Amino acid sequence: MSINNSLRLRGGGKNQSIFTYAANYLRYGATPFEYNVLGFARLNGKAKREFITMRKNRWLDGKLNDKESNKILWDKGLFNKHFSEFIHREYLYIDKSTNETEIQHFIRALKGGRYIVKPNDLYYGQGISTGESYDELLTIRNQGKPTIVEELLVNAPELAVLNESSLNTFRVVTCIDQSDDVHILAILLRTGRAGAVIDNMLGGGTCYHVDIDTGVVDGLGRDAFGNDYLKHPTSGVIMPGYKVSKIKEIRDFAIKAAKRLPKARYVGWDIALTIKGLELIEGNVTPSAELIQCNKVGLYPTIKAFL
Repeated sequence: MSINNSLRLRGGGKNQSIFTYAANYLRYGATPFEYNVLGFARLNGKAKREFITMRKNRWLDGKLNDKESNKILWDKGLFNKHFSEFIHREYLYIDKSTNETEIQHFIRALKGGRYIVKPNDLYYGQGISTGESYDELLTIRNQGKPTIVEELLVNAPELAVLNESSLNTFRVVTCIDQSDDVHILAILLRTGRAGAVIDNMLGGGTCYHVDIDTGVVDGLGRDAFGNDYLKHPTSGVIMPGYKVSKIKEIRDFAIKAAKRLPKARYVGWDIALTIKGLELIEGNVTPSAELIQCNKVGLYPTIKAFL
């Protein structure tokens, strides 16, 4: 079968019943979302057991990460403080105690005038927006909900060409073994669609598996519905064979970040390649199973060997 930009191979989820989803969750711990994206409709039981699913992710988190380290990863304010050496963008933690002088200083420090707003207690790209005015920040302060506002980063040209509106990032999954050596399990390139601010799959983005050694995209793109893409849906760039220029630097950056929080042994790091270099965006507890295995190769046997 030939593949072109108009052909999308579905993971089968559209035609599945609630009973199929329930059976796969009970037996394999896979959510309907994971069932669709990982293509479970086409797999036998033995193959399904090789995939990390939500339930296995939670079990691995309990085995590999301690609670105090996870608090740092969950809280955007704590994260930015702990990983300050990896973060070069301007940012401000806003709550009811933030004064107007702090807000004015943040606005003056911005290079491009625009910022991105991230609610401190939401995840998976929820609630993220952009802004550019002092008054908007006062409104956020007065609402009293803890929020991180950050300088809007600009993609390096090689990523901007794919989709310019979103910050396109790399999800690098690391695992620290019992000898304290850091292993990279997967590198994924995440890209948004035209007009989107985020590159998250749930926000309409597509992900691409990147060969850890060569930096080459080694398969089709995948979206949240289990559809596969030969060409990037926004730019039309043919993605298999697309090469990331700084793969060694990205690997080294992720390993250094992992060593900064050694008791969080299993983390998915989001790293941006900007016009100014590498920037750490966040670290993810139980990194999304559907994303990190978007090439349909199960990682469960690999990570289990590090327990």
